[in-house]
Amino acid sequence: MKSAPLVPDGRPDWAKPKPVTGDAPLPLSREIDPPTPFPVDALGPIGADVVKAMQTVIQAPVALLGQTILAAMNQVAQPHANVVVDGRVSPLSEFFLTLGESGERKSAGDSWALAPVRSRQRLLMQQYASEREQYEMAAQLFDAQAKRILADKKLSAEARQAKLAELDKPMAPIMPMLIVSEPTSEALQRQLAHGLPSIGLINDEAGQLLGGFAMSSEKKLGTLTTLSRLWDRGEFDRVRVGDGSGTYYGRRLTLHLMAQPVVASMLLADPLAREQGFLARCLVSFPQSTAGTRRYVETDLGHTPEYRRYADRLTDLLERPWPLLEDDHELDPPEIRLTPAAKRTWVALYNDIEHALGKDRELAPVRALASKAPEHISRLAGTFAVFEGEANVSENHVDRAAALMQHYLGEALRLWGTGQVSAELKLAQEVLNWLRDKMGPGRAIPLADIYRNGPAAIRSAGTARRVMQLLAHHGWVVTAEHPTAREAFELVAV
Repeated sequence: MKSAPLVPDGRPDWAKPKPVTGDAPLPLSREIDPPTPFPVDALGPIGADVVKAMQTVIQAPVALLGQTILAAMNQVAQPHANVVVDGRVSPLSEFFLTLGESGERKSAGDSWALAPVRSRQRLLMQQYASEREQYEMAAQLFDAQAKRILADKKLSAEARQAKLAELDKPMAPIMPMLIVSEPTSEALQRQLAHGLPSIGLINDEAGQLLGGFAMSSEKKLGTLTTLSRLWDRGEFDRVRVGDGSGTYYGRRLTLHLMAQPVVASMLLADPLAREQGFLARCLVSFPQSTAGTRRYVETDLGHTPEYRRYADRLTDLLERPWPLLEDDHELDPPEIRLTPAAKRTWVALYNDIEHALGKDRELAPVRALASKAPEHISRLAGTFAVFEGEANVSENHVDRAAALMQHYLGEALRLWGTGQVSAELKLAQEVLNWLRDKMGPGRAIPLADIYRNGPAAIRSAGTARRVMQLLAHHGWVVTAEHPTAREAFELVAV
């Protein structure tokens, strides 16, 4: 690769600080386009009404609230049906990724959207505690009886086996966790193998997960592969010494990660997440902030008719028995099919999307996601059908799912490029924000002060120097003289 031309002091051209010329500094990255509108009415009468009520009271962005409600609807619907198109069977499970700065009230939206699920989990956990106590007493009795039989020397080996077979061995109750927040892939597999077969991986501060052990360099591929297989077919392989091995079928996972843009951009820019296909399975939305426009509303959201109707429907589906295989906790959901009119609409959408995937056409930049768009549409439409108590997927369900998919494709087209911003530019933006907040213009700032007191990622002179040279190249800082420091910079007043 041809190296950059050097200047007399040995630094490449881009690293040489530029003199102040009166021109405005260059942006570190291009500004992204405004968000595509979230089609809230596509959520149906119950979903749309509760989102509008939540937006009135919580005043978070509509898309953020819509994502929380849609994810909750998907979680309660996913154990009850599979959607089928021409023999191709798909789970209803969907993965959602919502971007929002700190203070966008992600936690408030998540809390209200999932309150019925958490209430159900609390009730089941109370029942589990009682059942666990009874199981442990029964297990102690069983062990004592088995020991007496094994110790009885008057019995032949065959007689011992016969008497042991007569004992009623107690079965341990299943821990009823409906929501997990930041598991490793191993913990997620264990929960689905030995716990409930349908859960939600929900986190309103997903930096804990995206920056944690599950997404570390040595674990990332395993985590993404496990998640992708669960989305595809609701199954996974598990091989563990002393902890059980096998292939587990009939599992369902809804995923909803809410993260700050700087955290989510790491995932959007991750070549492994892109090439492995995980991002093509995610429905991403990054709404416009509502911060600075909100005024307190004296309303108890939980007492509004819109929220009560939503909570009652979630509770109905949560309390409905799941279709399980006999003597197992593997799901065996019934098939839900498209009506003839819905099928015609879906096929037309399929063909239109495929046409737009061609070279230099509209959806070519997001081909991976667009290739899965028809399946996303069928899964969302199936979710609506189950949530609304319909036996088949109607044309209306498909139309609404398509409106949502249009939003997600639009978001992908504007965000995918943002995710390609280099780590160096992201770090430069972080340092620039720190300089503005903590230092301000009009003072010479020693390089040593920057790497000693600045963001944690620049705790070395070399890294700090490269970042400051990059900021100087873009016109945000200039070199400055300092009485005691050899290298110093001054923030440009803008």
